[in-house]
Amino acid sequence: MMKQTLTALAAAAVTLSAAPAFAKDIAVSYADLNLASVEGQKTLERRIDRAAKKACGYDVSITSTRMNSPQTMACYNKAKAGAQTTMAMLVEDARLGG
Repeated sequence: MMKQTLTALAAAAVTLSAAPAFAKDIAVSYADLNLASVEGQKTLERRIDRAAKKACGYDVSITSTRMNSPQTMACYNKAKAGAQTTMAMLVEDARLGG
């Protein structure tokens, strides 16, 4: 049986091998969502986005700039891409009734 949480970084560890050392794993719950529905999918996408930002320090401001560092952006993009791949598999499984 598949766990009812998705880890924004660890779920795609192979894809994220170049993630910065400051990145941390964040679990994203989807047990309460119907991933066969568009609404459930959008809710999970928002949760993944928040988790990726938190895991990579996206919302941490750097003195004298509002821009994120290239490392932070790379971490965020990789976390999102890896989680989206996992989400696509979960959505397909939900659509097939599994």
